[in-house]
Amino acid sequence: MKYRSLIIPALLLLAVACQRMNLEEPKADVSQEAADTVFFLTVHASRVEPDTKALDLDDGVALHSYWKSSETVKVFRSGIFLGALGVSPEAGETPRKADLAGNITTGSLSVGNALSLLLPRDVWDYTGQSGALTGSNSIEEKYAYALATVNVQSIGGGGSVTTTNAYFANQQSIYRFGFKVGENYIDPKSFTVSATGGRLVRNVSYVAGAWIPTYGTLSVTPSAASADHFYYVSLRNDCTVADTYSFVLTGSEYALYLATKAIPATVLGAPGKFISVKNVSAVKADFGPGGGTISSSENVL
Repeated sequence: MKYRSLIIPALLLLAVACQRMNLEEPKADVSQEAADTVFFLTVHASRVEPDTKALDLDDGVALHSYWKSSETVKVFRSGIFLGALGVSPEAGETPRKADLAGNITTGSLSVGNALSLLLPRDVWDYTGQSGALTGSNSIEEKYAYALATVNVQSIGGGGSVTTTNAYFANQQSIYRFGFKVGENYIDPKSFTVSATGGRLVRNVSYVAGAWIPTYGTLSVTPSAASADHFYYVSLRNDCTVADTYSFVLTGSEYALYLATKAIPATVLGAPGKFISVKNVSAVKADFGPGGGTISSSENVL
């Protein structure tokens, strides 16, 4: 039975293999200067899947993205924040196109200047996740990021600015994890994710003219056990070669469980994916507290 479930964010892009992100805009050819410092910017955003951070989970296996009027798009030039744009989606239940508009403030602006558009925040961070798609501290609220670069096409009277169309690149993938001991799912109190390749991004910041990632282990602390035993994590892995994710899970009564999962290069090399890993096999560690309780009433997939 086909169903359309929660609206979730998921702006998903994996970066070029094992290298720093450099999102510095190229220098533009100056053809017109505007004297005002406040400009009204309009941008048309239209592209194929995935579009933006609002997502439809169809039949539990396919993500379809669309624009929401509640979104805000931040505007930068050479890493400097200029202002925020509101979103006006086209008509329809799941609009694939939208017009972005709002004021930006800068000392000067010229035709040909490149502008970076980022949603939902100016600095992105993947730490402190809750394993949830929606709600407080969820992927929808905090952990889905997309980036586009546009060029100024015209500057009219009164500081009215139009640009080339925006095509947003998702900055991460969303993984659905389900952990099992034997044939039974476990619902960890918390778990960590690390990558053998060492390129799992914790956060990204603008340093000396470039967007630079910090790599390391990510911790996930669910606010409660999941009803379906699945936990969702927004991951950006800057390696496109095959990698291995390692997990340390804190289970019932704080027993520790260990797990690994091989991630093929075809998965890491594909941008904007929803990746379901529902059967991660875990084993109880031979150290740490004992006696962890495992639920036995779940349906085994």
